[in-house]
Order: sequence, then structure tokens, then C-alpha cells
Amino acid sequence: MNENTAGSLLSLNKGDPPFSSLRYLGTNRFHDANFDHTSQILAHNGIWIRRRDARWEAKRQTEGDFIRSAFEEINSLGRIHDLICRYLPGSPNARKNFDRKFSIMLDETDFGHSVGEVELEAEDAVEAHKEINAFLDKYSWFFQKERPKGKLTAYFERFPLHNHSYSG
Repeated sequence: MNENTAGSLLSLNKGDPPFSSLRYLGTNRFHDANFDHTSQILAHNGIWIRRRDARWEAKRQTEGDFIRSAFEEINSLGRIHDLICRYLPGSPNARKNFDRKFSIMLDETDFGHSVGEVELEAEDAVEAHKEINAFLDKYSWFFQKERPKGKLTAYFERFPLHNHSYSG
């Protein structure tokens, strides 16, 4: 049965027994790009990594088989990164902390990418941003002005993955 036939059949709700409550809520369009290593090690372990529109997502099979299964859906980039690191080349990142008035965290990956963040705990967000900007300007020899590249983006650029794209 193709999708149009299945969609029509569901819309008509003429099966026996019919659904007691069925209301069409509209159609959503999105773009998925799914990623795996050429060995398909993630899929073989019940893990699917995708970028849906602008968001990274992971699905990890928790039980069942191909027909009927349960999945944990993961939206946290940190948890997605940890999941990928369990199966793909490379070891966990090292995070160096430099603590003063500002907290400076520098994550260094084993594949040569570094990304960091500067935090300042404060009650007044506007004032905190001013202080952070002044700090970044003072130490501009270290902090880039360009938009940083995240660890997952750098990882996928460094280790090209098998990419399947489709619209659903």
C-alpha cells in the first residue's frame, strides 16, 4: 500500500472497527539528513543520528525489533556526542576549566578541534554580557571573533559519514 492510499484510508476512517476519535491536524514538512559511519556501526547498534531542519537529534532503540520497537529520543548535543563517541573513532573530549571571576571551559577533542565558552554568574544579564564582551576584547589574542564551530559539526567534517537525505 503506498503512502497516498494509506493516508486516504486513514482520512476516511472506514475500517472495522473505525477509530473512535480521529481528527486531521494538518501536514508538517521537514528535511532530514541522517548520518552514520560507512560501516553503519550506529545503525547496527540501534542508533540513528539526524539533523532535522536545524536541530540535531538521536534515536536509540531501547527494546523491540525492526517492526515494533521503543526508542529514546535525545535532543541534548552533549548526550548525542557521548553516544557517538561510544561507537565511532576517537576518545572522549578533555575539558579544561580555568576558574576566576569568569568560568572559562575549553573542550579539546582527540581529533584536534577546540571550542570553549566563557560564563559569568550574575543577576543582571545585560551587565553580565557587557562584562563578558569587555573580557573577550581584552583577551582577543585568544578568543576568535568568528562564529565558533561546534564539536559535532567539526567531527562530521573530519570523519565524513554516510549521509542519507530525504524529506518526510
